[in-house]
Amino acid sequence: MEIVYIKASESLMKSLHFVSCPMASPQKNFATWGLLFIAGVIFLSVGILAFIDPLSSYVKLTKFAGIGLLLNGGLLLAMIIVRPMRPRERNWLQAESILHLFFGILFLLNPLLAFIALPYFIGSWLFLVGLLKMMAAVSLRLRISGWAWVLLIGLIFTVFGLLLLFSPFAHATGITLLIGGFGVVMGGLYIIDSFRYRHMEDTMDMML
Repeated sequence: MEIVYIKASESLMKSLHFVSCPMASPQKNFATWGLLFIAGVIFLSVGILAFIDPLSSYVKLTKFAGIGLLLNGGLLLAMIIVRPMRPRERNWLQAESILHLFFGILFLLNPLLAFIALPYFIGSWLFLVGLLKMMAAVSLRLRISGWAWVLLIGLIFTVFGLLLLFSPFAHATGITLLIGGFGVVMGGLYIIDSFRYRHMEDTMDMML
């Protein structure tokens, strides 16, 4: 009887292990695609608010852009520490997190200068992050399955960054509307991609 009981217990433990293993994957995936979805909602909200009230949005962007960039940089660093990933992916994400933190500190250290030179601050950030994403996508094209979409997102960042740096719009309203357009485009893409690539964590890591 004891032998039968032991074998039954072993069979039960194996069954529980078999059931519990598949459940780990969705929970692990949710952390990444959920963050991408939240980022998309934030981008989209900023874009819509910019179109509704451009002047007020210009002031709010100056106030909260630095905090947002610091949070983004900190989030990427936390992902690098917590999540297992290949060294090359980790290096690209570390470089991007340093860019976010650098521009976030610039915004917070001199808010008056940030208000006056907002298009140059945000334009430089968008351009450099976009360039970094495109370089990462090309470098990791044999390692991540959705590298072409990472390349597209980097291209969008770069184009909007150049438009802000060399913008024909000299007034705050035009600049805010351009930033709003970027928010709507990126927000929509992030929300769609969060569901499309919810089982491809390496792809979503590079999108954030």
